Amino acid sequence: MSEVKEWFSLPFVDKKRRIRFLLLFCLSVTLFTVAFGFLWGFFCFVLLALVLMPFYTKTRYVIKDKKIYIRKPFYTIEKDLSYFKKVVTDRYGIFLSPFRKASPLENFRGQFLQVDSEDLKMELYNFLKQEIEGDKSGNSE
Repeated sequence: MSEVKEWFSLPFVDKKRRIRFLLLFCLSVTLFTVAFGFLWGFFCFVLLALVLMPFYTKTRYVIKDKKIYIRKPFYTIEKDLSYFKKVVTDRYGIFLSPFRKASPLENFRGQFLQVDSEDLKMELYNFLKQEIEGDKSGNSE
């Protein structure tokens, strides 16, 4: 039985400055489009709400049995850890790349794991580095 890692991310809770910017942006765009008609303003607001949904909804991440499961409100992404070749830390989380070297395609084929806590991020980084790259040292880049 392999080790199970599980956490969730909800960016809306911890980022007060971004919340104010998000609300101001949505309000200003909606008010701008209302000038073209109420229906367009409503359409714009709904579209913005759907596009920005990952910011204010909970995303649950589970790593077990050599697979990663990313559960979002309407769907689940399931990928084998063997698909990924490189693990890179980022300011907001961990990026799993299917390429060993940098490639223009890695942003489209890779998977970003958002981690809010710095301690959890380093623990997950060391675990994923060992699982994916086979690095036993656990040193950060």
